[in-house]
Amino acid sequence: MKQRDVQTYAKVISDIIDFTGQNGEDLNADFETLRKAVDDDSVASIGEEELTRIKNHFQSGTDKYQDGVNKLENAPVPVKLLGRHKTMVNAYKEYADACQQMTDSIDLDNQQINQDQFNQSEKDQEDFIDKFSKAANRVMGSIM
Repeated sequence: MKQRDVQTYAKVISDIIDFTGQNGEDLNADFETLRKAVDDDSVASIGEEELTRIKNHFQSGTDKYQDGVNKLENAPVPVKLLGRHKTMVNAYKEYADACQQMTDSIDLDNQQINQDQFNQSEKDQEDFIDKFSKAANRVMGSIM
């Protein structure tokens, strides 16, 4: 394994980890707004303009997660890490898909949120980001 290739690969993983944290922080305030509205059964009080802004913000963040999936899929993976890499990529893809599910739970036409879909997405996101983190730690541990 060439040291330069390993460093390039490690940088891709590190960048995705950093980006994921930053993107999550960026989306968190809007998530908290929706979480409170779902819990209080007050989604209608958010207003059409604000709900549209939140959905667009979520979609932008989800699109960025999908870009992260593409970066991981196209990373220059050292051969000895292919299995661990695939596990990590699958977990991140499932995380991005769960984020899309949350975005899709926002129904702008009816000014409501599909609560079952929203709640399941939140649970799935927690599960898949945990799987991704564990897989990324194993990959990075193998590199160092």
